[in-house]
Amino acid sequence: MTHFKTLLLSTLIMGVSACSSGADAPAETLDVPAFDTAAMDALLSGAVERGEIIGVQALVFDEGQTVYRNSFGLADRERNTPVTSDTVYRVYSMTKPMTSALIMDLREEGKLKLSDPASKYIPQLAQMKVVSLGEDGKPKYEDQARPMTIEDLLLHRAGMAYGIFGGNPIEEAWQQAGLFDPQTSMAENMDKMPMLPLLGQPGEQWFYSYSIDILGRIAEVVTGQTLGEALKERFFDPLGMDETGFKVTAELKPRFASNYMLQADGSFLLAEDGQTSPFTMDGKFESGGGGLTSTTDDWLKFARMLLNEGEYEGTRILEPETVRLMMSDHLGDTPALLPWIGGDTGAGFGYGGSVQLTSTPAQEATSGRYPGQFGWGGAARTNFWVDPKNDAIGIIMLQMFSPEDPQIHADFQALTLAQTRDAK
Repeated sequence: MTHFKTLLLSTLIMGVSACSSGADAPAETLDVPAFDTAAMDALLSGAVERGEIIGVQALVFDEGQTVYRNSFGLADRERNTPVTSDTVYRVYSMTKPMTSALIMDLREEGKLKLSDPASKYIPQLAQMKVVSLGEDGKPKYEDQARPMTIEDLLLHRAGMAYGIFGGNPIEEAWQQAGLFDPQTSMAENMDKMPMLPLLGQPGEQWFYSYSIDILGRIAEVVTGQTLGEALKERFFDPLGMDETGFKVTAELKPRFASNYMLQADGSFLLAEDGQTSPFTMDGKFESGGGGLTSTTDDWLKFARMLLNEGEYEGTRILEPETVRLMMSDHLGDTPALLPWIGGDTGAGFGYGGSVQLTSTPAQEATSGRYPGQFGWGGAARTNFWVDPKNDAIGIIMLQMFSPEDPQIHADFQALTLAQTRDAK
């Protein structure tokens, strides 16, 4: 089963002992902000010991220092391989903020505008029609009232579906289109777009979708490079993200974690063996919405660049105003068709990730939500956020598919906020 099929299945729907790597302790010794390492160790190791997760690595960065970093459990249960500081993970949809940053970099250079019709770069998108149910019970097709724009794609408000949720004919049509075939390039996938229905008019609603993959193809058209080449030149190389890419190399393969599926009885089924994974094989599809693999250390570099408004260790990657624009809400009162943002969540959406707009004391205490946080997670339950107001970053890496976010996500973020929150 390919990892793309596994991703589709995971959205429709352990008992191992903790194995801590002492080498993961923070190396910094000067001016490190106080952090309750024992409390975080107990939180993470406890989740492993109770069989809630198989393995985990977590990192907290605060006030310019890594104040917490440790690993527990197994990266590969079948081979009894522990999680270590350099374990390689499928980050899936954590790819989206990276691809969005690439689009914003191209905008800085004047190579595209957010107001550009997406069909300027991919003509097939202009042929997509909105489908609804007519009074006679038959599908009714309408032209786009206005062309979907680059900004619509960044905000998941282009009217596109995804094909990973199911439950309605539109999602099922996208699922059957084979948009995640590893041997089909994004250029080839664009020829499928005219046959796929839009679930609403561009700009009318937020629905998590294939749109960031479309942006990856637009970046290829604009740069004349593959998506991997463009990201390497503009982000991976200047940030020193040497262990991030769309393919797990032979050098990285021994450190590549296996991925698991949480079952209804609480046990875990092997979903994808890290040593025989399609991520280790050659393919044509580079998914701007979910195809990257990375390490915690590499992802910290990207997160630190965002936290420092586009600069990383003296290297300017993006302009400060660009990063502020990315990490600001641009949805306003646009209705969300999934419960992940809007409403009681207090979250909006920026370019490539969620933006926490408001929080309550209860949210802060139980899930660590705090105004200004920007970030996103992946299908295998990796997650990161940048917290500009508290000058902090949180990263947690798991490799498991589950119907809902595991409790450890909220617990980790809540403890991180409690430990990094600045005094008023």
